[in-house]
Amino acid sequence: MKKNDHPEFVGIPKLKRKHHQQIVEFEHWARAEDWQKFHISHYDWWAFPIDKPSRLGFAYTVFEDEINELKQDPVFMQELVLGAELLLRSWGWDLKRSSHIDHPLPDQDWQNWPIRLHKCASSLLLFGFQPEFESVRKFARGLIHEGVSFAYSGKDLSELFR
Repeated sequence: MKKNDHPEFVGIPKLKRKHHQQIVEFEHWARAEDWQKFHISHYDWWAFPIDKPSRLGFAYTVFEDEINELKQDPVFMQELVLGAELLLRSWGWDLKRSSHIDHPLPDQDWQNWPIRLHKCASSLLLFGFQPEFESVRKFARGLIHEGVSFAYSGKDLSELFR
């Protein structure tokens, strides 16, 4: 599809507000080293918008027109990467260095959220962040190599990372 014209779509302004609020919350959790908040909270629909409907239908789904509009917003684009950095840090991965964090805290480890990792990676790809996607892919491949299942709701989400 080219444009999200579904009635449940929240629209670009609301998506951007919700996204910004979530990244601010991520920053707060990271400063407090409250990694558990990343693991128990719900946010992936608006924090990492993708081009497929979710449990919330098409409310936060973005297609070509929405992606192009959001790409024109430097704050949104910076915060999308920052959100990915903080999420991956909650799992003990340094997105920029593309490696595990030295001496992670007890709650800073993989929490078996393949759908979140998939959405984060998919969103980075959609918005043109190839190097960041490659870092996420490296993290996912390491998990897969360790035997972590990427099955979610009857689907194998590991395909994106091969």
